[in-house]
Amino acid sequence: MAVFGSSEPTESEPDYAMARRVGELLASEGYTVVTGGYGGIMEAASRGAREAGGRALGITARALTSMRAGPNPYLTRHIEAEGLFDRTRALIDRSLGYIILPGKAGTLAELSFLWALDRARLLGKRPIVLLGEPWRRFLTQVIALEMLDPGQLEITHLATTPEEAVAVLLKKIR
Repeated sequence: MAVFGSSEPTESEPDYAMARRVGELLASEGYTVVTGGYGGIMEAASRGAREAGGRALGITARALTSMRAGPNPYLTRHIEAEGLFDRTRALIDRSLGYIILPGKAGTLAELSFLWALDRARLLGKRPIVLLGEPWRRFLTQVIALEMLDPGQLEITHLATTPEEAVAVLLKKIR
């Protein structure tokens, strides 16, 4: 299962704690946690998975090498993609569902790409769970502006806690 979100949160921040719990819950269900492999949300989800005795796959991008400190230390496996598009596609292809925590442009790009793949009927019915309060406001605006088709709304779910996010994801894939 893929976990997307900002590379900025630190261990003392609520989003880091949420992502860490998501990783723990997914690993406890036997799933490999797949992330972009760097810090912040990606590190937290990987850390949670490892602490629960699970696996964490990080997919980084050579194009980001000069901007990042390198892969986080909690990965059990690391793959380096050439560019951002290749990285995003690898993250999507290796996952049955997606939990997306707050982020910035990269996170929005990943979410938009998921919706675009769904619209083109290339995603299957893989669920997307938006975890955290900012997503409620964002999704309300996107719906009000009629920027999504009904199909994208059917696969997109809101959650306020890691437990709720993982429960929704698992219900939709089983």
